[in-house]
Amino acid sequence: GIRRELSDLGAQATASKFWTSGWRRALNRAEDAINSISEDRGSMASTVTGLERSLMDSRRKLFSLSTSLVGSMERRKALLGDIAGEKDRFAGTAKRMEDLERDVARAAEEENESSRSFNDARGEWEQYRKRVEERSDRIRSLREERAACEAALESARSRGKGLGLSILEVLGEISRSEESVKEARQDLGRLQEEIEQKRSLEEAAGNRQRDVYAAFQQAAASLQKLSREMSALEGEMETLRETAFTRVYPAPVQHLLAAVRLGRIDASPRPLADVISCPDRLVTALESFLGARQFLLFVKDIDEAGRCIAHLKARSAGRATFLPLESARARHPMRSIKEDRPGIVGWVSDLIGMESEWKECVLHVLGDLLIVESFDVARDLVREGFRGPAVTLEGDVFQPGGTISGGKTNKGAGAIEIRRNLQEKEKEAERLKNERSRLEEEIAELEKEERDASEKLRILSEERRALEDERRSAEAAEAVAARTRALADERREGILAALSSCGREYLEIRSRLEELRESSSEEPESSRELELVKSLEESRSRAEVAAERLETARRMFTMVQDEYRRSSSRLEELEKGLEDLALAEKSWKRGLAEEGRTYYGIWLRLQEAMSGMKDLVEGHSRTLTSRERILERSASATARMESLDSRIRQARQRLDSTEAEIAESIDMWEERFPYPGEENIDTRDYDRIRRSVRELEKSLREIGDVDLGVLSEDASLAERLGFLEEQLRDVSTGIDELRRLIEETDRQAGTLFSTSLKEIDRKFCDLFQRLFGGGEAHLRLSDDDNLWEAGVEVIARPPGKRPQHLAQLSGGEQSLSAISLLFAAMEVAGVPLAVLDEVDASLDEVNLRRFSELAKEYSRAMQLICMTHRRATMERADLMYGVTMSEPGLSQVVGVRVEDWE
Repeated sequence: GIRRELSDLGAQATASKFWTSGWRRALNRAEDAINSISEDRGSMASTVTGLERSLMDSRRKLFSLSTSLVGSMERRKALLGDIAGEKDRFAGTAKRMEDLERDVARAAEEENESSRSFNDARGEWEQYRKRVEERSDRIRSLREERAACEAALESARSRGKGLGLSILEVLGEISRSEESVKEARQDLGRLQEEIEQKRSLEEAAGNRQRDVYAAFQQAAASLQKLSREMSALEGEMETLRETAFTRVYPAPVQHLLAAVRLGRIDASPRPLADVISCPDRLVTALESFLGARQFLLFVKDIDEAGRCIAHLKARSAGRATFLPLESARARHPMRSIKEDRPGIVGWVSDLIGMESEWKECVLHVLGDLLIVESFDVARDLVREGFRGPAVTLEGDVFQPGGTISGGKTNKGAGAIEIRRNLQEKEKEAERLKNERSRLEEEIAELEKEERDASEKLRILSEERRALEDERRSAEAAEAVAARTRALADERREGILAALSSCGREYLEIRSRLEELRESSSEEPESSRELELVKSLEESRSRAEVAAERLETARRMFTMVQDEYRRSSSRLEELEKGLEDLALAEKSWKRGLAEEGRTYYGIWLRLQEAMSGMKDLVEGHSRTLTSRERILERSASATARMESLDSRIRQARQRLDSTEAEIAESIDMWEERFPYPGEENIDTRDYDRIRRSVRELEKSLREIGDVDLGVLSEDASLAERLGFLEEQLRDVSTGIDELRRLIEETDRQAGTLFSTSLKEIDRKFCDLFQRLFGGGEAHLRLSDDDNLWEAGVEVIARPPGKRPQHLAQLSGGEQSLSAISLLFAAMEVAGVPLAVLDEVDASLDEVNLRRFSELAKEYSRAMQLICMTHRRATMERADLMYGVTMSEPGLSQVVGVRVEDWE
């Protein structure tokens, strides 16, 4: 049998070694996989960091290109407006030039016709003059003078007519210029009114935004103060719970309640002290009456009590008393006692609060308890025949059996009092929680209003700038119209002066012509001669008038043509600028498209990398889980193999012992009882006898020498073994409790860290905006999935800049950001003392004053020790220490209290 057992154990040991080796190889493979995944995670994290950096660079390029494109579009809009106005002026100039060109052509035709007529008349005159040379000089001179006067008169009449047409044209141009100036001024007035309206709306929106922001800061400060109060209250509540659980409750009750919280027992017992509540003046009376019964455990039924008792027995955790709900029988007050009797406070059932679920159990214990004011009142009631329990407010207890207990101890608050204080704290915590929810909602609403106000302010600013651009365009149009009006006025004055001169000349010539006619009427003249002279002079006059009109038209045409060329040149310059802007916009759009594709590609690669990182994290988690499972199974296989090895050794020892006993028996009995042979042996009962003899001999040999101390030693060892087993169970239970405690601590620490990080982030942003005069700054975890290994990144956006990491800011900005973060962390942590070593070294004067004011403000709540060389910081200190060298080689510390020198 032993050999067969040994064979079976060897086979089991071989199988166990096989599984142990297999699990070890699996463990090695899991370790290799974990190392590989860790390396891949590191590589992938570097890839993700590089892609995020590339994504930020691409985002900056996109922002720069979009900003350039928006500016170009605004310039193009302005250029289009200038081009439209210039085209209108160009079209007007072109039309005037066409009209003047037609006038020049007509004047040239008239001048040619007049020249031909004059030449013809002069030819006739020459022929006639040859025939009348003999006439007297006086008649010829009179005629010539008369003809000249008539020609001059006609010329003056023609010039006056031409000047009249010119003055009409100039007056029309002046009228049109006045209309343009009037329209431009009306537009300017309208635009100025709209701009003023926009400015007033913008100022109102700015004031609203500042008011909302101030209200937001005030609400945030109230929320921060409320959070500190809640944290302090939660600490007090936790202290009360810890006190009640660890110092007041007996160890068995603590053990059962801990097992219920951890889900290790299918029961939910409730201590009596936890299900009742009472006024402060009744606490001493109830605790004195109940004594240890205040820790009586209420359960639903007897089976639940049995499970709790079995749990206590299994862990040797002590004893506890239970009251099943099904066994509770409510006791009722003796209403024969008059409650209005002096000295009677009342029945406990009417004075305390209790949970409705356990009302029967509470009344089972306290239903007939009467509370009186003093010992004398209770004594009188007992002597009058009162047979129920009674207790005084000072804690003197009268039992129905006649016993009386009383006195006073210096122990701390009991379970009922702690429970009452805890309920008050919970009510206060609930009120603070509701107040915090209200403040958070108010802050969210104020934040939304601030964003809306900022957006409205931005829209109004853009509308105002657009109106100012329109006003500048209208001012330019007004200036052009005014210049046109000034030129027209100058032309009108010149034409009026010429017209006045022409009128005076016409009157003088006409007067002279009348004189000549009177003189020539004395002499008979040939009608033919008069006709020729008149025709000649008229032709000359018409030729001169036509030449003058042609010259005037050409001058006007040249002036308009110069203006046309200037307008065309300006139009070409504007169109060239528009083409350049179009080319630049095309280039920027192409750059935006390319950079957008690059950004999208980087984003896709980043998403793939993040997905890969997530897969690696999940794979790492699965591998860790698998490794834990392999470790457990490997440990189980190793333990089984060691157990089998131990059993094999024991079996081999038993086999060697049995073989030695067999050999010893043969040697001992062979000589005394030789073997007679099979034929001489009566085998009827010998086999049975032989077996009995062998068993008895074996038993005697196993007993060996009698030792009288074996029994006591066995009892001692059994007791020691039981003690060690109990200690082992306690250690195992302690290990489990510690593991759960570590998990709970990690969870609470994570919650505390996250909450503190949010509070520091909020305060950090407030201080950043205060020191920088705007902007924002936030703290961000580098890895939200791994709280304990994640780093904290600082993202800051100074006013007028984009969000950047702390390392990308300038030296002064880094110092201010670090100061904001330092003071925010100190305020949230509530530190009493801080040492600052030349934190203001890289600050300019403006930021230095902000820092010193902030340090002065915080010095009211904490002690600040600042090492500095800056005067502004020293001026705001309360006490200064410096090292001076009064003598060469001898240094001395000098202290100055600033208020003594003010």
